[in-house]
Amino acid sequence: MRRFFLVLLLAAVIGGGGYYWYATHNAGADGRTAAADGQKPQSKAAPAGAGRTVPVVTQTVAVQAVPEQIVTIGSVQPIAAIAIKARVDSAVETVNFTEGQEVKTGDTLFTLDSRSLDAQLRQAQANLERDRANLEKAKGDVKRYAELVRTSAISRTTYDAAVATADALEGTVKADLAAIEAAKVSLSFTRITAPMDGRTGTVAAKVGTMVRAADTNPLVTLTQLRPINVSFNVPEKHLPAIRAAMASGSLPVTATIAGGHGEKAEGKLSFVDSQVDQQTGTILVKGEFPNADTRLWPGQFVDTVLTLRVEQNALTIADLAVQTGQKGRFVYVVKADETVEVRPVTVERSHGGLSVVASGLKAGERVVVDGQSRLFPGARITEKAGGKPAAPTGSTGGGETAEGGRQQGSATQDAAARSAATNGSTNGAVSGQSAEGKSTGGAT
Repeated sequence: MRRFFLVLLLAAVIGGGGYYWYATHNAGADGRTAAADGQKPQSKAAPAGAGRTVPVVTQTVAVQAVPEQIVTIGSVQPIAAIAIKARVDSAVETVNFTEGQEVKTGDTLFTLDSRSLDAQLRQAQANLERDRANLEKAKGDVKRYAELVRTSAISRTTYDAAVATADALEGTVKADLAAIEAAKVSLSFTRITAPMDGRTGTVAAKVGTMVRAADTNPLVTLTQLRPINVSFNVPEKHLPAIRAAMASGSLPVTATIAGGHGEKAEGKLSFVDSQVDQQTGTILVKGEFPNADTRLWPGQFVDTVLTLRVEQNALTIADLAVQTGQKGRFVYVVKADETVEVRPVTVERSHGGLSVVASGLKAGERVVVDGQSRLFPGARITEKAGGKPAAPTGSTGGGETAEGGRQQGSATQDAAARSAATNGSTNGAVSGQSAEGKSTGGAT
């Protein structure tokens, strides 16, 4: 046991001596290097990275046109979808279209067996001829009885009975005419036509199928494709802005098919619901689209963008330039001497990778968009190798809107871009974390 403790003591002495030699050797080497460079050794209290430049990417604050938009998910709904049903009891005689065919108003879809209804029509016409003959005889009797009653050859009662018979037969003739019209209407139901332009769905009744007026299942469903609606819900906080914008004119709506090739359909806002859904705090609105190329299909989910207005002179920077500290949002502004200062900013809204700044910046100032994690107030910066001062994403000229190259899913894409920029802007995890802590402290 004593030998074991002696071994431990010897190992401790050797380790301590080695550590002392290593520390004194490095300190001497640092002093000699500093003397050779004509500089004084740095104090331990100096900030990390003091006297060195931090490579960053900057961007100029720009004034451009930026639309104010509401981005959400909508569903395509037909303006009309009509279930075609039989209105008489009969059998299907012909089907004059194929499933999925587009038809025009008045095109014949089905013909039903009309033989029994033809017979009913002929019977009604025969009854009319019989009753008209009886009416003519009754009218003749009334004329004859009128002469006889003046000479008292017949009683007044007989004359009145003849007049009543003629009047009853006249009513019977009118009933026969109505029966003929009803038979003709029923006969017309054996030819089922398209009530509008649209596309047919699945045919539920083939040739020979017995159909009844009381059937609940339709023979086919006819869906209108041109024009078509896209319905979507927006938060109720946007309702005042939507109503104010509608008072100035029609509002454009853009629909993009998810998973498509980025092709957009253009329409206009056509409907705002009369009440807010209290359970969800949203209100239903609809946009109407011409859909001439039938790009939008009933039941599809689409990415919907409602444009309320276009702010022509918006002060914009990239979303990546905006940092968040304990006292709110801020950016690093590059001064004339290539050092940075922390500037609190107020961001009004974000669109397509751009932040619209309400206060805190001026047009033409430079802000840092990449490399902020190594900055602190007063740090000297240099432009990254291969990184030029960038113009704001999606900048446009004239009256065009800044789409920013990204219309849908901007929140997800911004997060991914911010993560990639953060991971790629630092060389050394420890120094990056330390500098980030200083930058946050500077903002507060």
